[in-house]
Amino acid sequence: MNLKSASEKLKVGEIYSRKSLREIFPTSDATLNTGVFRPKNYSSIWLFVTRKKAPNQPKYVDYLAGKTLHWQGQTSGKSDLMIVEHKSRDLELLLFYREEPKQYADSGFRYLGPVEYVTHNPGHPSSFTLRLKA
Repeated sequence: MNLKSASEKLKVGEIYSRKSLREIFPTSDATLNTGVFRPKNYSSIWLFVTRKKAPNQPKYVDYLAGKTLHWQGQTSGKSDLMIVEHKSRDLELLLFYREEPKQYADSGFRYLGPVEYVTHNPGHPSSFTLRLKA
């Protein structure tokens, strides 16, 4: 089965809320509300990254420095291998980023486009270095 790239339906620089993404990519999958989401029927992994966390969220250290994203994966590590192997699995890794939860309307994120795996330090959570491709 040939899967589509979600990036074909997204525009770099645009703000997307999870609600608006559900309209573009119809899904009832609750993992859309987490930091790592794999949309069904697409060859994509979405990363939702917020630099300053809300008080009730885990205090992961995530930040963008130029085109380099320093990102801590999920504590469980369930998605780590998928991130590391995204190229060999023919999956695009897409970054949705915001400085703080209420930065944009409807708690949206700015879509920054595809990123690629550079390196990581395993742990709980693992610490990744990813680089924007654009």
